[in-house]
Amino acid sequence: MALRNIESFPQSLQALIKQLNTLREPSSDELIQCIASCHIQASDLIPWATPQHPPTESYGRQLVWHGGHIEVMVMTWLPGDYSAIHDHGSALWGAVQCFGEARHQSFELRGNRIAFKSDQPFAPRQIRGIKPGLIHQMGNSGLTTFLSLHVYGTSNPCSNITGSARVFNVAEGCIQTTDGGVFFDLPIEQVLSCQKGLCADVQLLKEQSDFLQHRRVKAKQG
Repeated sequence: MALRNIESFPQSLQALIKQLNTLREPSSDELIQCIASCHIQASDLIPWATPQHPPTESYGRQLVWHGGHIEVMVMTWLPGDYSAIHDHGSALWGAVQCFGEARHQSFELRGNRIAFKSDQPFAPRQIRGIKPGLIHQMGNSGLTTFLSLHVYGTSNPCSNITGSARVFNVAEGCIQTTDGGVFFDLPIEQVLSCQKGLCADVQLLKEQSDFLQHRRVKAKQG
């Protein structure tokens, strides 16, 4: 559960939250510099790590702090964990600091067809800005679990800054919206809406179908 009282947080996160409170519409460079200046360590995020997250969830996801127009989250990536292809809902700006070697790809939507755009892997401790409209996928193709820090913001207070995020469910040919994690095989109760007719090329369809099958096998194993 996210707390407004940050006094128990590591000093680096206290510093980050105090700086974030002063921002309304930062540029990517300003937000990246803000995070970098706090010298956050992976060990600072351990209180929010979820290495035992349910196998039905594509990765671990914990809200650290919500400040009205900003939310801070920690994600846990076990080997083989991948988000679905997604955007960030109501978020107008944001940034991610990754504490491991993450696979990261961006995509573009043209009409009802989604296509690969670029491969932008994360190096350990790298910080990258999130622009409005970004459609991407992040995952752990390695053998070691790692954490990542995510900051999302809007200009005005919002109860769920990444609410109504779109999940591009290539394997099932639809676009889903959700207020929760951008997981493969979203439970029906977490799907706010579903738009059918999403298309993709054969290579992208195969890769996403493989990710989905891996998630289903892992879920059955418990």
